[in-house]
Amino acid sequence: MPLHSKKQINHGIVALWEITESFDELLEQVPDNWIKGIDLQKLSKHNLAARVLANIVCPGFDLLEKDEYGKPYFESAEHEISITHAGSFAGFMLKRDRPCGLDMEHLTERIKPIVSKFVRDDEAEFLKEGLEGMYMVWCAKEALYKYYGLKALDFKKHLKLHYSPLKIEGLLKGEIAKNDYHQKVDLHYWYVNDYLIVHTE
Repeated sequence: MPLHSKKQINHGIVALWEITESFDELLEQVPDNWIKGIDLQKLSKHNLAARVLANIVCPGFDLLEKDEYGKPYFESAEHEISITHAGSFAGFMLKRDRPCGLDMEHLTERIKPIVSKFVRDDEAEFLKEGLEGMYMVWCAKEALYKYYGLKALDFKKHLKLHYSPLKIEGLLKGEIAKNDYHQKVDLHYWYVNDYLIVHTE
C-alpha cells in the first residue's frame, strides 16, 4: 500500500494512502497494542488501512482509540486527528492542539437521489457545478461534522457551506451553528482523479 501523498498544513499533516494489500498484509503493519482487544471480524479493510497510515505518519504515538462520540484520538498525545476512506484510498489528518476534520469521497452518480437531504436552499449555487458541486457540499459537511466531533448534527439545519466557484484546488468557508455553538471554519479542498478531499484548516 504505497503512500500516495503527504503534505504539511498549518499545525499539522494530511496524508493519503492507496490500498493495494490484503487484510492480512495490512494487519502485519499495525502495532500489536493497536489491535489488542479489537474484534478483527468487525474491522473493515478500510479502517485497518487508516490505522496503518496513522502508524506510519505518527510512528511514535501510542494506541489509536475512539471517544464516546466515535471520534478517533491518540491515547498518549495532545493532538487532534481525523481519518477517512473512500474507494481504494484511506486518509489521515493530524492537528496540534486544535480540532480537525477530513473527508474523502469517490465521485459517482449514487449521490444524486439524496441531494435534497443535505443541500440547503442557500447552497443551491453548488448544484450548478453538477456532480462536483453536490459532492463538495457533502464532503465539506462531513469534514465539518468530524471537526465538531459531538455527533447529533443535522446536515441542513446546523451546517452551511458558502459558495465560491470550484477549482482543481481551493478554499471554501463553512459554518457550524447549533444552539449556543457557532463556529466559522475554513476548508481546503483538492481533487485526485475522480476523488475529492476536503479538510478543515
